[in-house]
Amino acid sequence: GRKWFVFVEFLRGRNPVVHRSMSLRPTLLWAQRKQVLHLKIELSDVSNPQIALTENKLTFSGQSHCHNYALDIHFFAPINVEESRYTVGARHIQFQIRKKEEGWWDACLKDKAKPAFLKVDWSLWKDEDEDVEPASMPIADDFNDFGDEPADDGPVDDEPPAEGADSDDDSEDADLEDLDPKETAEASEKMEPVALPETAVQA
Repeated sequence: GRKWFVFVEFLRGRNPVVHRSMSLRPTLLWAQRKQVLHLKIELSDVSNPQIALTENKLTFSGQSHCHNYALDIHFFAPINVEESRYTVGARHIQFQIRKKEEGWWDACLKDKAKPAFLKVDWSLWKDEDEDVEPASMPIADDFNDFGDEPADDGPVDDEPPAEGADSDDDSEDADLEDLDPKETAEASEKMEPVALPETAVQA
């Protein structure tokens, strides 16, 4: 019985279903500017992504091509959650993370570690002396907020009138007829000159 039990456990260890339930660590690309940290999780066709961001930490989990992936990192310095953004694309998950204090980080991670899954994103990388980004961080339209959803500001007073509706100016001018330029010209031609009285001129 004991040998059979050990043999069964050995087979379970080689079962692909067991390995599939274990979480793998995806490749993480990074680059930075004085104000922004650029991150990119290299995973395609991610389903059920779970993303959480705090002032010091980023966690991620999701499925890609029948495998589970998970990531848990601590930033080198605090970040601003409310002004950070992310987007889930077909080929990767991209982050624009606003630094809490402007400055160039010595590393991406808190302990300056360089794990195998962390790589430089050379497509976005710039040296410190090349950092000339504007003060405001441009955000793509398809990026999502980590903070609260924008509040409803209510109806806008300056909305244009609905099609077919008359404005106040139009209603005031409704009784006025447009003048035909031809009729105006003909009327001026028919006007007879007015004779002025002669004025005696004294020598």
